[in-house]
Amino acid sequence: MLYSSTRGKDNNKNFVQVMLNGLAKDGGLYVPNNIPKISKRKLHELKNLSYVDLAYEVTKDFVVSKDITKEEYKLILKKTYNKKFGEEIISIDKLNNNEFILNLFHGPTFAFKDYALQLLGNLYDYILKKKKLNLTIIGATSGDTGSAAIYGCSKSKKINMFILFPKNKVSEIQRKQMTTFSAANVTNVSVRGNFDDCQKLVKDLFNKNTKSMEYNFAAINSINWVRILGQIIYYFWSYFKVEKNMIPINYVVPTGNFGNVYAGFISKRMGLPIKKLIVCSNKNDILTRFLSNGVMEKKLTRQSLSPSMDIQVSSNFERLIYHFLKNSKKVSNLINKMDKKGKYSVSKKLLTEILKEFSGGSISDNKTKKSIKRIYEEFNIVTDPHTAVGYSVGKSLLKNDEKRVYLSTAHFSKFFDTVSNSLKIRLVYPKKMKKILEKKESFLTISNEIDEIKKVIDDKTSQIYAFPE
Repeated sequence: MLYSSTRGKDNNKNFVQVMLNGLAKDGGLYVPNNIPKISKRKLHELKNLSYVDLAYEVTKDFVVSKDITKEEYKLILKKTYNKKFGEEIISIDKLNNNEFILNLFHGPTFAFKDYALQLLGNLYDYILKKKKLNLTIIGATSGDTGSAAIYGCSKSKKINMFILFPKNKVSEIQRKQMTTFSAANVTNVSVRGNFDDCQKLVKDLFNKNTKSMEYNFAAINSINWVRILGQIIYYFWSYFKVEKNMIPINYVVPTGNFGNVYAGFISKRMGLPIKKLIVCSNKNDILTRFLSNGVMEKKLTRQSLSPSMDIQVSSNFERLIYHFLKNSKKVSNLINKMDKKGKYSVSKKLLTEILKEFSGGSISDNKTKKSIKRIYEEFNIVTDPHTAVGYSVGKSLLKNDEKRVYLSTAHFSKFFDTVSNSLKIRLVYPKKMKKILEKKESFLTISNEIDEIKKVIDDKTSQIYAFPE
């Protein structure tokens, strides 16, 4: 399997090159040159496999190469999805015959990002040892990516990691999962700005580094193809659990950076019978607006009760646009317009094609709280705000008889106050979370300036700021 950039100037790279580079050298995102197809007959053969064996079957064509053999990849997957991942790898709650919640919070940091980042960490560890390389990982997080990356990737001593998060714009437990993690090779950095600022700093660092090649940089954000790869697996797993007759069903996905829902799109391209992918947003509704009028327009990011979706630049959407346009020059022109003018638009024809695959909706904070309460009252299930956004949007866009899976992306305790205030009941933190809240924090605070983050990377002995500043 070879991969090429969405912007056309960094092409035909193998899997390991793509994984280690993260972002393409031309600033684009890597996509596979072709997507492997799984026949209906093969789907029937896959439906009773364990999570690990299913993971191998649906992702092997993307990974196996001269650098990683079939046997080696199987071992990496077994190491990733064993009991250390969580007491229960993954689970589904059946609400009724047509509605299911896919629980993706069983991993070490209680969020869906563990599924991909534990895999990425083990792949890194294997390749870095084999090739005798060191890596500097840069990541931006709107909440869950940071801790999942730290818990997944920092175990390799050949990695030096810097995680950027927006100051005062992630929940307390999300922040403390990162800032209480004690490892010499991890530096947490609070940025005075929003998630989009953090994400832009990461991209700017990559672009600057491409010219000087000062560091062996890698990305752990969903711009890294392995992030998409690790998420494809649970679309297949959940489909086989809820649909026995190979009839297309819908997936309802709360999303900010478009990585999770894009993994569903790739699953569909591979042959998984998916009807519609429902894109769910909060008041930061850039994706919903695009799906209504074909205009991708950046507005001011607003703080919400579902902070992981407080995003105005959805990086992975570039991959989707490339899939439909199949023209890297046109993609580059659109991204340049976004960078310079804060918006771009696509033709009605292209929007019509996209709408065959996707629907979108957004809800307010008030409706989010009502949705948390409704799920609890009707099903006795406590959900986090992002899952509640998905549930509410899914209910509004789909008919009752349309089968769907709601992706539950995080454990409610990551947003304890919001959920507690919505339900007006006494909730209890899981033991692991409670311990984290009691630990001492350590991180740096910087302005939204590339020179400041570069200085942090150049000099890890910078002063540590106590929280709050």
